[in-house]
Amino acid sequence: MTNPDLNLLVVFDAVMAERNLRKAAERLHRSQPAVSQSVARLRDVFGDVLFEKTPTGVRPTPRAEALWAEMRGSVRTLSQLMTGEGFDPETVTGEIILGLADDIHALCFAEIVSAIREAAPNAAVRVVEVDHQTVWASVRSGEVDLAVSVAGPAPRGVGDRVLLEQDFVLVVRSDMTPPTTLSKYLKATHVAVGFRDREEGYIDERLTAMGKRREILAWTPRFASIRDLVIRLGAVATMPEPIARTFEAAGGITLAKVPFDVQPVPIRMGWHERRRNDALNEWLRSIVACAVSRVPLAQR
Repeated sequence: MTNPDLNLLVVFDAVMAERNLRKAAERLHRSQPAVSQSVARLRDVFGDVLFEKTPTGVRPTPRAEALWAEMRGSVRTLSQLMTGEGFDPETVTGEIILGLADDIHALCFAEIVSAIREAAPNAAVRVVEVDHQTVWASVRSGEVDLAVSVAGPAPRGVGDRVLLEQDFVLVVRSDMTPPTTLSKYLKATHVAVGFRDREEGYIDERLTAMGKRREILAWTPRFASIRDLVIRLGAVATMPEPIARTFEAAGGITLAKVPFDVQPVPIRMGWHERRRNDALNEWLRSIVACAVSRVPLAQR
């Protein structure tokens, strides 16, 4: 950027953090048209559209993600100076409590902790396990500072943002032929991740809507158990692609296409609305969002 308008960088940071122009405007105490005009100028400066419209807001382009990864630390410092926040992660002490779904925990907890510790060396991180049944209650009660899980839109009083959408794939043992038709799929031996009250998951909800049903040999609340079950039992698992890719990388596993239509499932980050403009929580949201954005296949 030649002779950059520093306000544009502050707007860029806010839109990247919120993935929504209205919410970015609220965060900056500006009008939405003013933020839209700044985004238009940013597009001219960087020669990229930067943000694409989605039903819930905007999605950054790969160019925008790359720019944010390079400049977000400096831009956050600039934003704090310009808005008077004055937040310094090095002053953070005590526990940061995160509510994480099992697969998110497995995929990026180490990266989240590493990023937090690098910026806030006096903070400790504790995880509370959440799932689509419990995540919003944990946020609303204040049990967690921030949560990430498969979930529907947040209820009143909770702020949320879609971080990525996960496609489903089949996981089978490498020496086995995956089922390529719905009929073969229904006849296969299945293992699945399930939660406390055994309510139907997304796959079984889809099958029920089709008037079909599969037989599940084993349920587990832990994604980490699935690979061993598939290999030992010669079973089929239907699961989100990012965590399935880690099984494939470990060997002994092949991924295949689900032989019927299954819509991607959103992973959402949520926080209590009273903490929307809390500088610590804003910083924490940026750390977690950046870590999740590096999950294989995120937003692809």
